[in-house]
Amino acid sequence: MPIQYGRNSNDKREGESVSEVIQLPRRGKIAVVFYEVSDPQGIAIWGGESPREALDWYRRSPTGSKIWVSQYEADEEDAKLVLDLIEITPIVLATILDSVDRWSR
Repeated sequence: MPIQYGRNSNDKREGESVSEVIQLPRRGKIAVVFYEVSDPQGIAIWGGESPREALDWYRRSPTGSKIWVSQYEADEEDAKLVLDLIEITPIVLATILDSVDRWSR
């Protein structure tokens, strides 16, 4: 559900989200978060912008595979690496384990 406009219930405009009311300037560049899954040898087997797809590819990948994240700043013509690849496999697995632990209570 989108964030609704207004500070209190009297201030809401029915059915309008913040993006429909306020338009922020883009300055021509957008941040792109890029996920990558690599096999145990470090060879990329998938890359894209979807965290869900990254998890799906990781689940189907061989034991020892890793999940990476990086960030690019892109405009219409090119992209510039802003944040180099960081391995997030331990963070992802710890989060999944914590969620499963909470759900099983």
